[in-house]
Amino acid sequence: MQWLILSKPERERLHPVNVALFFIGMITIPFVLTHDQTIIVVYHLLLFLFVQERTIFRYLLLPALYAVMMCVPLLYGASIDSFAIYETTIQVTLFVTSSQWIFTLVRLDQMGPLFRFLPRLTRLTGMVLALIPSFLRTWPEVKMSHPDASLGIRLERMAAYHIIPIEAAPSRLRPFARRDVQTGVLLTMGVLLCFTSWAIASALLLPISLLVTKGGMRDAYHVYRQRSRRATATSGNRA
Repeated sequence: MQWLILSKPERERLHPVNVALFFIGMITIPFVLTHDQTIIVVYHLLLFLFVQERTIFRYLLLPALYAVMMCVPLLYGASIDSFAIYETTIQVTLFVTSSQWIFTLVRLDQMGPLFRFLPRLTRLTGMVLALIPSFLRTWPEVKMSHPDASLGIRLERMAAYHIIPIEAAPSRLRPFARRDVQTGVLLTMGVLLCFTSWAIASALLLPISLLVTKGGMRDAYHVYRQRSRRATATSGNRA
């Protein structure tokens, strides 16, 4: 279990607007940060090590593979632009680390209620959007069970299969609480800084704004207490 990472109940307390702000800020950083990208990559990796989230190193194989492939011409005696390869590798790595912070700290499905505010996005449209992944999973089953049926019949079978799940729709947007406003102001500042010369401050601020919170500290203390009890019980059994 990781340290200082929000538990599921703590994540669910985040307001959908704050989830959207964090998503926008983190996904924007790799594209607007033109300087000090290496510093932010090292900073992100150190944070991942601090919270014991080591799965990030599995995804770092992508930029590493890119760098290796770009160096292949050296085997044939050709020249390469090492600086450009380094810059691109760092940018891809920053995109990977920023994306992983999104999946680590927030739940993207919490942004569902925000779809109610989009123009002409009715309840039915929202339900259809929510069912797209389910349709993609069901379509191969329908094709296998009705191999000789026409396309219209297959679509009818899929529609009939989803009559009950179609009731699932985004819930209403809950009102802002005090803690939501405080977090929202912090995240808004981070998003706005992305489009200024202080973009590096945004890259430093956004992960910390959700990582080091009252709920996160409470979760970390709970993990620490569990580990202490387990260590005490183990030492007692050995004695």
